[in-house]
Amino acid sequence: MRKLILLCFVLVGCIPYKDYLVNDDLCNFDDSIFKLKEEEKYFDIIKYRSAIDIALNTGDRCNLLDDEKLYVYIYAWADNKAITKTIQDKNTGIIKRIGYDSIGKIKSFSNHHVYNSDYLQDIIWYNSDGSIKKNEDCRKAGKYPICYREALAIVTRKKRRKDSITRLFKSKFNYRSKRYFVWKVFTKVPKRFGKGKSRCFNLDAQTGKILTKGIVVTVPAKFKD
Repeated sequence: MRKLILLCFVLVGCIPYKDYLVNDDLCNFDDSIFKLKEEEKYFDIIKYRSAIDIALNTGDRCNLLDDEKLYVYIYAWADNKAITKTIQDKNTGIIKRIGYDSIGKIKSFSNHHVYNSDYLQDIIWYNSDGSIKKNEDCRKAGKYPICYREALAIVTRKKRRKDSITRLFKSKFNYRSKRYFVWKVFTKVPKRFGKGKSRCFNLDAQTGKILTKGIVVTVPAKFKD
C-alpha cells in the first residue's frame, strides 16, 4: 500500500503543469458591463443638473451610486461642459466609461479594468446623431489571445498567497533575444523588500507562460483619465 501511495505522488509530480488557460469563457466579454445599453446613449442633463454643477464647481467626481454591486460617478469638464460617466462593477473590477457632450449626447464608449488603464475591448466614438464614427480594436486578440482575466488567473496561481495584485497592462518585452507581447502584472510585496517596490510578472500573451518575475519599483496606479 505504501508503495502504491508513493507511486501516485511520483506520477502527479510528473504531470506537465500548463501555464496557460484555454477557456475563453473566463474572459467574460459577454457580461453587461462590456455592453452599451440603448438608454446609456443619452445622459439626462435636467435630471442630473445638480450633480453636474457639483462636478464643475469642485473639479472632482460626483457620485451617483455606491452600493454593494456598482460604483457610479461623473466628471464634468469646465472647458467644453462635456460629461464622463463611469460605472464600476465591484465584483469583477470592470469599468464602463461613457463620454457625453454638453447636451447629453454620446461621444465615446470604452472599458477597462480597475487595475488597468488600457482599454480591454473596442473604444467607440460617435457622431452627433448617435451613429458610430470610429471603432478602434484595443483587444488585439491576435497579439494578446490570453485576455486580461486569464492573465489575472494565471498570476493568482503563481503569486505568493499573501501578495495582492495591484496593476496589469499590455506591453512588449525582449527576452532571450526575442520580442514577446506580454501582460505585465504587478503584485504587492512584503515590506522587507523596501518601500515603493512591487513584484512584476511578464506573462507571454500568446501562451500564458510566465517569462520572468522580479522585484521592481512600483508602477503608479493612477489611471489615464
